[in-house]
Amino acid sequence: MKEAAITSRGSKTRNHVLKAAMELFNVRGYHATSMTDIIAACGVQKGNLYFHFKSKEDLALALIGYARTEYLAYLRAHASGETALEKIHGVLDAVFVFHDRKNFIGGCIFGNMALEMGDTNLQFRGLVREIFQEWIDLLRRLLEEAREGGELPRETDASRLAQHIVACLEGGVMISRLTKDGGNMLGCVESLKAMLARLSEGG
Repeated sequence: MKEAAITSRGSKTRNHVLKAAMELFNVRGYHATSMTDIIAACGVQKGNLYFHFKSKEDLALALIGYARTEYLAYLRAHASGETALEKIHGVLDAVFVFHDRKNFIGGCIFGNMALEMGDTNLQFRGLVREIFQEWIDLLRRLLEEAREGGELPRETDASRLAQHIVACLEGGVMISRLTKDGGNMLGCVESLKAMLARLSEGG
């Protein structure tokens, strides 16, 4: 029982560090954030931090893995509705709400890491690429479901359309982060819904 309590405390400490580091990496960037900054932000002892993470890179990779699990589970939970298109609308709305709740501060941790580390660190690039592919695959499966159910034309390229949707959403996040105006991203979401409606109607 005592060992379980220690393990539980250790897990809480680890998650607390990850959440604090995520905010710093998202706003300042990976290179501009030091381990000292992270220690100050999360309030743990230096020894505790290095017990869980051997280096800043180790922490950042764990952070991306943690964010991956949380974010994709969040999207899947909101892919709900009676029809496939309604499920897709649920995902689109969920992405907007996720960033709107943060007032578009920080943007997308995956997009930020891709921009900052994609050309210099193969491990980061590979991991973030996998995450984006999972997101694209989630939408692709829903688009295929819509196509098979007659909601979209038979010639719809689900893979390409899913990639377009993710790219549009990421662009909307970036613009709203710059303007601090959620209307920019909301416009992207609404334009995607309108595009899907036109396809559904054969337009």
